[in-house]
Amino acid sequence: MDKMETTKQFDNITWADLAIINDVLKTVHEHYVKLLKYKDLWTVWSQLKVRGVKNVTKEQMIRKLVSIHQFKTRYNKTVRMYQQTRSPIALMDFSTFCFQTHLLKAFLNVGM
Repeated sequence: MDKMETTKQFDNITWADLAIINDVLKTVHEHYVKLLKYKDLWTVWSQLKVRGVKNVTKEQMIRKLVSIHQFKTRYNKTVRMYQQTRSPIALMDFSTFCFQTHLLKAFLNVGM
């Protein structure tokens, strides 16, 4: 496969294309992570709009993708739960979560 084909296969990637099993990234868009090259992972990062870290190893890139995916999953679950209940307690829990989210984002932007 030439370079152009490699980058094109990750052009329309979404977070749903990541297969994470037991907190381990297994595949990206049906490609085994262990077989992906560093440049391929940078392409995935770019398509998923991951920012804030430079000069990292392939393993650090994979760990960051897993942690962001987990964060997004918890956030979406909390938002759905809030939308279903809309009670004052749920609103308080949601605001607490948003504050923790802000701290987590700041921590993730510092790097690994």
